[in-house]
Amino acid sequence: MKKIIFFTFCFLSTSVFCQKISEPNSDCVGLNQSISVNNNASSSAISPIWEEDFSSGFPSGWSRYTSNMTSGLSTCNWQWTLDGTWGYYNGNQGVSGSNDLTSSSAANGFLISDIDSANHYAYGQPSGSTYEYIESFFTTDAIDLSLYPAVSLEFEHLFRYNNLGTGSFTPPTVYISSDSINWTSYLVNNNIANNTQSSNPEITSMNISSVAGNQSTVYIKFGWVARCYYWMLDDIKIVETDPNRLEISDMTYGGWWIGYQSTGDIGIDYTFNPMSQVSASPYRVEAIVRNNGASSQTTTRLNINIDEGGSSAFTAFSNPLVSNVNSIDTLAAKVDFSPTNYGYHNVQVWATSDSFPSTDTLTKGTVVTDTVYGVDYDWNSDGANAGGGFYLGRYCGGQVLANAFDIYTNTTLTSISFHVNDKSVVGAELNVELYETNGQVWLEESDSYTLTASDIGSWVTLPLLTPYPLFAGTSYMASVRGSQHPTDTSLISSTTNPNTSRYLQDNCGSGTWYTVSKALLIRMNFGGLSSVVNQDNKFNFDIYPNPSSGEINIISSNTDMLNIELVNTLGQVVYVENDVLLDSKRLDLEHFDSGVYILRIKNSKTIFSRKFIIE
Repeated sequence: MKKIIFFTFCFLSTSVFCQKISEPNSDCVGLNQSISVNNNASSSAISPIWEEDFSSGFPSGWSRYTSNMTSGLSTCNWQWTLDGTWGYYNGNQGVSGSNDLTSSSAANGFLISDIDSANHYAYGQPSGSTYEYIESFFTTDAIDLSLYPAVSLEFEHLFRYNNLGTGSFTPPTVYISSDSINWTSYLVNNNIANNTQSSNPEITSMNISSVAGNQSTVYIKFGWVARCYYWMLDDIKIVETDPNRLEISDMTYGGWWIGYQSTGDIGIDYTFNPMSQVSASPYRVEAIVRNNGASSQTTTRLNINIDEGGSSAFTAFSNPLVSNVNSIDTLAAKVDFSPTNYGYHNVQVWATSDSFPSTDTLTKGTVVTDTVYGVDYDWNSDGANAGGGFYLGRYCGGQVLANAFDIYTNTTLTSISFHVNDKSVVGAELNVELYETNGQVWLEESDSYTLTASDIGSWVTLPLLTPYPLFAGTSYMASVRGSQHPTDTSLISSTTNPNTSRYLQDNCGSGTWYTVSKALLIRMNFGGLSSVVNQDNKFNFDIYPNPSSGEINIISSNTDMLNIELVNTLGQVVYVENDVLLDSKRLDLEHFDSGVYILRIKNSKTIFSRKFIIE
């Protein structure tokens, strides 16, 4: 498998949004340790020693610090809010708050470092290039933990960042000190990818006993250095650390962690996985296990169960290991799972040790298919699990959105499916395209297609002009291209699968490919006995003359009864004829106005379209 590397940037979407590791500022001197900690933990049930839910605003006695790294206009102190981010890239172009934190006590307010908003109001938008890196920190007053030898810090938060490949960035970080001079740092960004929003909320638990245990003055500092997006924070508390406590997170069945560590690949979690591909590359189940307790754990292992139709089809375990205090271990099943049946599979993982009975169970779903290759969570292909999305047809250019797919055994791509977000506009024009590896090698496309009312909020499948062979060991990009339009017209829905690679070609700018924050509802379809696209292949037809003076002839080898629609440039269906045999069909369109039209041939499963002109 080849790893695809692109630039990353802040780009407009309806529900999605910017990141960067830097030198500490003058308020962060004497750093002596850096420790990664557990995000997506479960909150402790133990009564807190100390807590703050920000019900009274920003606490008196706490200090704040902000500075522009280049002495620019914008600064950004942490603030109390109910609104979420007001940045330009929040999906609302900075005209209202959005993406607010859904913490346990969010109703009484939370804190935000809204750096994208600070840069937006200082420099205006859409500029981005003028954005400056801003330091944004706050520090609590002293907390007395002298009676507690083992303590953990817990909090709920939401963040997104974009590092743009520079050295000025510091990811979300917590600093602990017993004297407010010397600080121990803990990264709390959970290895979340650049330009990707965290869980909402992300629940973080960290054992700070080595710094704060039995200390009479403990200071906590939260801060980062960034140029856009946001970090929100709520429900901070300190609790006594359980003697025995394991936490599990970052589950994957695509081999994300092992792949990254050993081969450099990304181990995509394919939620729709053709039997041919998964047979060549079986499911590799892994998870991250952290010891957040006060004691080492012996015989720590990962437990795996995969259900198929309500019955267990596969069980496995990782090799056992000793989990030391504050250790972070990648555990993987000793054997991979090669399914033998089609359909939905429920993958479950949990961690145990000799002293800790079980963590929470994490679950993910995957569907073994005959021909469909996808990374979205729309299990019934009805749009029920479609989220926000990204615009294609824009005033500044026709953008391209793409998901990456790794091919493990030779196959043939016949069509590409995508979900049309309900914010799309009837009459928008788009098509699908295939690229190799990095978006620089264009391979094939479909005919242009015009969205109709029935397409809004639905899946659409477009066949390639020619079925295209895909080769094992190569990565490809299945994409959808929009057409430039004075207003935003077409929007492809997104999903939350984090273990994917997904991209946007910025044709409002230089045409550079960038990563985007969420996986897209774009799928590949291969050939096969039960494939919808086999029906597509029967749809090949020719029309002549083109351009026409009003009379066109349709020639096709198709022997099925099909439906004909004629669509104008406004997306209006101006002619319909059902149950037509297309072996030789003549249409008299002399009474139609001159212009461009789309002729659509369809059945209940798919559509084939072709553009023609009436002079």
